Amino acid sequence: MELDDLKSDWASLSKQVATTHYLTPQIINKMIQKKYYSKVNKIKYPEWAGIIVCILSAVYIGFHFPLLDTVFLQTVGITGILLLIAMSVISLVSVSKLNILPDVNKPHVEVLRIFASQKLRFQKIYHYNVVLSYLLLVVIVLLLPKILEGKDISHNKYFWILSFPCGYIFLLFVSAWVKKSYRKTLQQAEEVLREVGT
Repeated sequence: MELDDLKSDWASLSKQVATTHYLTPQIINKMIQKKYYSKVNKIKYPEWAGIIVCILSAVYIGFHFPLLDTVFLQTVGITGILLLIAMSVISLVSVSKLNILPDVNKPHVEVLRIFASQKLRFQKIYHYNVVLSYLLLVVIVLLLPKILEGKDISHNKYFWILSFPCGYIFLLFVSAWVKKSYRKTLQQAEEVLREVGT
């Protein structure tokens, strides 16, 4: 019985040595990148979805532009299109800031320093998008009644009393939730990079 156990342990040890022999720095680097990007994609995919929604919304406003029959509404419509395009560009730039390629051949401190600076840039750029989303809410509240119903409901006092406070409260909670989620994901990605040095 002990001989069989010894043979089994020897076979297991030989297998481990054989697999360890094939772990080259390039394979380790690819494994780290895969793990890192699985974390970062939790930010990239929602941002790409947001970019698509912004572009489609800008096209929607442009398509319904003839319904905006006053100079004020046309100005608001153009502002809305510009805001949506700006938010798309900002999202695109912020996502590109996370394109670090962890390389086991680089010094570990250098990889962490690059990631820290890119993380700070991402958070700063994302903050601009949050500020623009509050301006976009005003545009949406002003345009949607006219575009969707084709009539001006601005004379309805309940519309003004409810739309802005409800919209801002909703936006406040959503932006706080997204910021918390992104911060957690970035922390997990940083932990992946820190594991390289241990």
